[in-house]
Amino acid sequence: MTGFSQAGKPPANRLAFCQHSPLLSALLRATTFVLCALLLQRAHAYDGPMVDGHAHWGGSFAAQAIIERYRANRVVAQVVMPRYLGVREDLPTTDEAVLEVAARYPGEIFVLAGMQRPDFTNMDWNAPDDNALRILAEIDQKLADRKVYGIGELLVRHWAYPGDGGRIGPHAEIDKTVDTVFFRAVATVAIKHDAPLVIHMEGYPQLVQQLDDVLREMPRLKLVWSHGCGRLKPEVIRELLARHPRLYCDLSNMTNTGGYGSGWPRAEVFTAAMEQWGTFLPAYRTLIVDYPDRFFVGMDVAHQSRWLMRHGNTFELRVSRTRQLLRQLPPEVARRLAHGNAIRIFGLPISQDVSK
Repeated sequence: MTGFSQAGKPPANRLAFCQHSPLLSALLRATTFVLCALLLQRAHAYDGPMVDGHAHWGGSFAAQAIIERYRANRVVAQVVMPRYLGVREDLPTTDEAVLEVAARYPGEIFVLAGMQRPDFTNMDWNAPDDNALRILAEIDQKLADRKVYGIGELLVRHWAYPGDGGRIGPHAEIDKTVDTVFFRAVATVAIKHDAPLVIHMEGYPQLVQQLDDVLREMPRLKLVWSHGCGRLKPEVIRELLARHPRLYCDLSNMTNTGGYGSGWPRAEVFTAAMEQWGTFLPAYRTLIVDYPDRFFVGMDVAHQSRWLMRHGNTFELRVSRTRQLLRQLPPEVARRLAHGNAIRIFGLPISQDVSK
């Protein structure tokens, strides 16, 4: 073996150097451990099919190119939330436009009624205007006609991206609450059709308490709370899951690769990470194993820039990291998070055996 004597020992001069440099020796051991762990995870990543349970679509997206990238990464379907918001070259879209795209790729794109709308930005959620009520009536009809598979992503508490003076787009910083007339109206439509409602809400303690109260009041609501249930700590999520059997956490973009959900654009004392460098944090892994039917994965590629970038936090990087993490779960739990739970929760017309 290169660099070792026949007796299997490092050459004396190297051994002496390390013995006289404990800090360097410790650093080498730590670096070796990390590199070996990363290589092992890459070699044993989950290689089965996945469903992207938290996807978006904008008016600038190139449909065929995106579908080819999904197929190349064996992400067999995506649950898409149309983005009615747009900035610069990242144009907005509509439910109807995305439904037309989905019709061209049957079985690969499943649309939710989009809720990222400027219509709701400045509106008083305790006094919804006629326009908001019209939109809810349209969503009610889309669900009745089985055109869409749920409602989302409703932005309750959303942090602005850094850059444009703290704001990008017409409503990047949103500070609403769930204890409102409008939230209950949206929830009522979802309950009527037994359809999932996906929300984005940072886990401020007062908001968590409000949501806890609303879910007690509306126990039939099937609620998907994105980004690891508001990036809450595992012990808080555990308490909520125990109390509310129709609450689900999507793990969209919770990989420690950057992007909303991983601690960016900011973090507070109540937020928590899911993993570090491709390894589940122990408490988070235990929580998932204890509640294997309440979590699913998502990539959360929301903006055109993410599809154009060649390096960094790309779609492929998020998929790769997600596969590394799934491999650390029991095989059946990994399959549920990879595709089974999203298919069941959203009622997607896909066989649970999506490997065929």
